[in-house]
Amino acid sequence: NVGGKMVRIKNKIKCKKDDKDIEISEINITKDMLCPKHLLEAEKEFLLMGGIFPQGGMEESRHYLTILATKILNCSYDDLVEKLSGSEFLEVTNQVKGLFDGLGLEALVSKILEKQS
Repeated sequence: NVGGKMVRIKNKIKCKKDDKDIEISEINITKDMLCPKHLLEAEKEFLLMGGIFPQGGMEESRHYLTILATKILNCSYDDLVEKLSGSEFLEVTNQVKGLFDGLGLEALVSKILEKQS
């Protein structure tokens, strides 16, 4: 796993995996966990929630990164936001931001779609 670092979290988060409810105590978001559906759902939800983002794109917004993390982990937004400490939250959203490798959102999406075709 390149560059990813396991984030151990104090308060477990409920997620769904293969339609089963599980609780996780560590988070390690990697590129191979990401699919276009996550990106598109996160973008839609972010914009519906009135998300505004700084110049440079959605991937600069912690709010957007949080929503994307919930899509990847299959957990609730509230659970993620309420259970993590500030430093855990920063680490997790940085993991998500790291998926972009400095690429903008559009470049990342086209890269993923390339891989799938």
